[in-house]
Amino acid sequence: MERDLELLENCSNPALRLYCWSHPTLSLGRNQRDDWVDYSKCNSLGVEVVRRPTGGRALLHLPSEITYAVILPDVANMGISELFTSIAYTLALSLQKLGLPVETSEQGHIPGSHSAPSCLAVTAPGEVIARGRKLVGSAQVRKGERLLQHGVIVRSYDEQLLQAVIPGARAEMDLKTLGFESLEARDIMESWQKVVRMCPHR
Repeated sequence: MERDLELLENCSNPALRLYCWSHPTLSLGRNQRDDWVDYSKCNSLGVEVVRRPTGGRALLHLPSEITYAVILPDVANMGISELFTSIAYTLALSLQKLGLPVETSEQGHIPGSHSAPSCLAVTAPGEVIARGRKLVGSAQVRKGERLLQHGVIVRSYDEQLLQAVIPGARAEMDLKTLGFESLEARDIMESWQKVVRMCPHR
């Protein structure tokens, strides 16, 4: 994520990165409260705790997870919601072309932040869902005319570890449940690039 922040500050062209994690990590949103985090428990479980440059709520990143980062150098004339839904729509089309039964949500479900610290417990309008449940968690940060949007695609949940580090969290939709556990980041990258070439306005 440090690399994503470097690109946000320095890139002159749009960029897309897809990557995985080397070890379990709990990431907190840029402005999220952390008084609910049990740092001692996280340490004993081998879970590192970091602060994301983007907003949103907590996520447990596992080594098998696919994280995306979209960096746009000039979004001065576009609103936050417009950008969020546009990026999510592009991702949804990319996943559909790979055969995944996904769509973007029309309605949202946003509980109080303290009662639901997990990002995946919140569904904003326009987010990527599958079978009525959230598949991709995403968050943004803007610096001047630049934008960074992060998102995670969970391959398979470790529900026991998830509940141990994020109180009240529960497993949502993942690639394993959809029958796409073997999906690789490079597959999504290639599909995303094809969608962008077909729909350059997105």
